[in-house]
Amino acid sequence: MESKIYLKESYFGEKETVLFTSGTLSASLFTYSTGVRAVRLSNERGNLVLLPFMGQMVWRCCFDGRELTMKSIYEEPEAAKITYGETYGGFLMHCGLTAMGNPTAEDTHLPHGELPIAKYHTAYVVSGEDEGGRYVGLGGVYSHKRCFETNYDFIPLIKLYEGCAFIDVDVTFENHKDVPLEYFYLCHINHRPVDGAKLLYTAPRDTIIVNHEVPENYHSASDAAATNAYLDRLDSDPSLMDTVGAEGQAYMPEIVFACFYKADAEGKAYTMQKNPDGTATYVIHRPEELPFGVRWIARTEDEDALGMVLPATAEHKGYLYCKEHGYERYLKRGERVTYKMRTGLATAPEAAAMEEKIHALGF
Repeated sequence: MESKIYLKESYFGEKETVLFTSGTLSASLFTYSTGVRAVRLSNERGNLVLLPFMGQMVWRCCFDGRELTMKSIYEEPEAAKITYGETYGGFLMHCGLTAMGNPTAEDTHLPHGELPIAKYHTAYVVSGEDEGGRYVGLGGVYSHKRCFETNYDFIPLIKLYEGCAFIDVDVTFENHKDVPLEYFYLCHINHRPVDGAKLLYTAPRDTIIVNHEVPENYHSASDAAATNAYLDRLDSDPSLMDTVGAEGQAYMPEIVFACFYKADAEGKAYTMQKNPDGTATYVIHRPEELPFGVRWIARTEDEDALGMVLPATAEHKGYLYCKEHGYERYLKRGERVTYKMRTGLATAPEAAAMEEKIHALGF
């Protein structure tokens, strides 16, 4: 049984107010000084802040007193109007659907498509109980309509469970147009790096694609040279990136990989940053649903991010590249699809158990 409370922008004031409580679970509403509305979901382990009307992105995620979100120049989300770059720095962002990735000079779409800062007219807080236990969550519906082109609904749902330090991420979309919907999707999950941590993941190292994409006009020639030299070394040994903050690593302005994962008997693939204290941040996804594990790392003074896996249907190189390589997918009229992921913080015993699963798959 699930309960649902629909939200209106008028419900949100400057002062944070409680909308719902049930045991240790709660949902509260507030407005940032920038005018962006926010929902805080909390349990006894921590909380996350989501933006119900702007992309339904997860802006912040904190468990057991630890901020999991990347470092950025934005303390608060800005009311972005054109592209997510106007407010980039959240924990999780949906990307797609009519295009995804970085557009080339020949592409016409926005970076990562229309979803990152899509305006939601339908947003709701949910609560209930399922096989995972009691939960509180945020969901909504973004309707993307373009005459003669597209008519789809994108329906995300983020759940926080009682006593847990992770979130479950479900994304569903359905085609309502009388022609097939051509789509691409990527879930941009941005953890904060921890120097000295180890990256463990169920992707064969010999399948990793190292992309050499440092801009030729990057403002720092020395940083560009260091990153390019590091990429050259990664071509022959991708495991050089598996110790976070190791000497010789260079991530300015950023580097991007594509990994191809192996799943366990349940269809799950695992990626974790195992911290020096034994805890870990992690992502679990299903390669059968999202076969591309894009990895994005940026370590600058202003942006410090470890996108250790961004589960996706395609690479990150824009619409024309994806079309050329046959990465597009289609939904017929009335068809819908759902993708599921989990991300969060593992205690030391939980991290050790996950590491055993990774080793059991041969990694």
